[in-house]
Amino acid sequence: MSRASQYDFDFDSDTSNRLLPFIMSFLFFTACMAIISCIFTYDLTRRWSNSLNGKLSIEIQAVTTGDNTNSSDACLTANQIDEIIKIVQDTPGVKSVKRLQDEDMLKILEPWLNGTAIPDDFPFPIILDVQTNEKCKIDLLGLTEKISRVTSNVRIHDHANWYAALERVSNGLFLFAFLLTGFVLFTVCAVVIFITRKNLMVHKNVIKILQMVGARNNYIAAQFKNYYFSIGCKASIITFVLGLLIIFMVNVVSGTSWYSMLCLAYICALLLVPFAMTFIVMFTTRRAVLFFLDNDNWVG
Repeated sequence: MSRASQYDFDFDSDTSNRLLPFIMSFLFFTACMAIISCIFTYDLTRRWSNSLNGKLSIEIQAVTTGDNTNSSDACLTANQIDEIIKIVQDTPGVKSVKRLQDEDMLKILEPWLNGTAIPDDFPFPIILDVQTNEKCKIDLLGLTEKISRVTSNVRIHDHANWYAALERVSNGLFLFAFLLTGFVLFTVCAVVIFITRKNLMVHKNVIKILQMVGARNNYIAAQFKNYYFSIGCKASIITFVLGLLIIFMVNVVSGTSWYSMLCLAYICALLLVPFAMTFIVMFTTRRAVLFFLDNDNWVG
């Protein structure tokens, strides 16, 4: 039995229906990319949050001697450095304090040096990497005041401030992705309603005959629903293949494993989003057919 014999309508006679799988696949693919962008943004924000939250950086600037320079701040002694570390360690909410060595700072600066040699007597600042309790708020002003009694050339960098700015950007991307997904869903429903009404007009003579022999509107709606389900399945397959190609290229560029949780989340999105949108297409088609047939305004 041919596929056409499954329906009382010759849907394939309308050449515009042949483009529907590609139109739907484009819309499905756009929705998938929006959801995948949400997943990527969430993962990036989470990793930044884990690396920035609960950390402080205390920078004690190196000061070269000169006429207007306080000689007591020009070079800190080992005892002064130990005193500063003790002040930080005794601060409520501080878990640990680690002083970065010059070699550690060179590794951090290496991408920006571009092979440029640094003199041996280069005045590196003293950097303290401080791990804090995320649930405890540290009095940064009080800590700065205590350290300033030893040296006035101190800066405290709260990494949580950087995360707050990143979180605002992340929330904006989330909102944009969800708005884009909602717009795609609206477009899919609008396209389905428009094409459904057009097909009803094209096959109005067959519909009249079916109604004369006793066919109910639910029967006619089921025929249209099944046909658009087949279109949704084709669009879902195209979307899944294109999505896998995109994920493959991203994995090659970023070095991400196919077995990572992030990659598995991408694949789940490629499976679930087209599946959900296919059922939305079916539901919209059935409701549109019943609406037009019940109101007799589908004949134009």
